[in-house]
Amino acid sequence: MLRLFVLLLLALPAAAQRYDVRLGTPPAGFAWQPLPDTKAALPLPAGWHYRAEGTKAAPTYYLTSEPVGESGEFSTGLSLQVVRKATARTRHAAPEYAELLMLRTGFGPGRQRLADTAAVAGPWHRRAVRYRETAPDAEPRIVYQLALANARTDTLYLLTFESSEKEWPAAWQLGAIMVREWVLDSRQ
Repeated sequence: MLRLFVLLLLALPAAAQRYDVRLGTPPAGFAWQPLPDTKAALPLPAGWHYRAEGTKAAPTYYLTSEPVGESGEFSTGLSLQVVRKATARTRHAAPEYAELLMLRTGFGPGRQRLADTAAVAGPWHRRAVRYRETAPDAEPRIVYQLALANARTDTLYLLTFESSEKEWPAAWQLGAIMVREWVLDSRQ
């Protein structure tokens, strides 16, 4: 039974994000973490750390189980990169750029793609990939990457949740809530 539960945790993607809703009570064991300059909020697990860096046009946010290192490294947690005016920055509209990014995600030496999904709902284009990453000098990791593009505002959100493979089942219990309960203003 436990094995089936773990397999389901590994197989199921997180549900869709929430758009244009007021922040209510956060999920149990979480607090709302506003994301400055983005008009968004993510649930932050109790005891986790938050860090923001970058510019208003391209901020990066970290919600991690341990403090983020000098060069942005962490073992378990979520990072969110926001690219406004994607066409001007990448020469591709946000939905097209999201697709291009995700077509390459999870492939290459030491990577095994485990699952991928794609959906369109109004102006929102959503592509997600989960993959296993191995390196000769590190323990295997599981990475969930979501590219969410707002076609109306030409904004791309690239969310990554990662953890060591052995910690993934417990980490993803938190990560799935963080991804599912992420609140966005669709005008951004």
